[in-house]
Amino acid sequence: MKNILYLAIFLLNFSVYAQPPGGGGGQRGERQNQQGQQDREKPRVFKSAEVAGLFSYDVEKIIKKLKIKDETLETSVAKLLKDYNFEIKEITLLNADKFKDFDKLVNAEMQARRESGNQRTKNNTKGELREKIQEVLRPIRKEVREKEEKLNENLEAVLSKKQNKKWLKYQKKLKDKLKPKRAQRNNNQQPGQRGNRQRGGF
Repeated sequence: MKNILYLAIFLLNFSVYAQPPGGGGGQRGERQNQQGQQDREKPRVFKSAEVAGLFSYDVEKIIKKLKIKDETLETSVAKLLKDYNFEIKEITLLNADKFKDFDKLVNAEMQARRESGNQRTKNNTKGELREKIQEVLRPIRKEVREKEEKLNENLEAVLSKKQNKKWLKYQKKLKDKLKPKRAQRNNNQQPGQRGNRQRGGF
């Protein structure tokens, strides 16, 4: 009987001293999960330039990705990409003030909606702002698409079919990164939450 009593006391003491500080592994794991959840829930920042499709290409990276070995071809491709980047930079600079104003307005609206639990105080605010943004960005997007089509036509003329296919695939990947990840966020929500929460963003 005494042996059983001693064993019980020993096991009790062992469990107490074996528990790590701060509430044990369970609480530590919970804190890690909370930190990971906070990282995932960081609000995205609206960028007008990205919405308009404005971004530049990394020339050296593309040359390597397409495995271009011929110096003449490398020079031609590099020039086409640099010319495109220069044109995109010009568009960005010409519309810098508009982008800055829209970024400030939209991000302020998104922040206000997050702080109020995603409840809008003015139902038509988002619609009016979205319409105004689209009105300004639409012609910019059109200009970017035209320059992109011209770039692709020129690259197709000098690249092999395999290289051109790889280029178009890489280009699409870059453009997809700029798109809002709304579908992914909705899939991560619980079914019951989708009906109760209004989607934010523009």
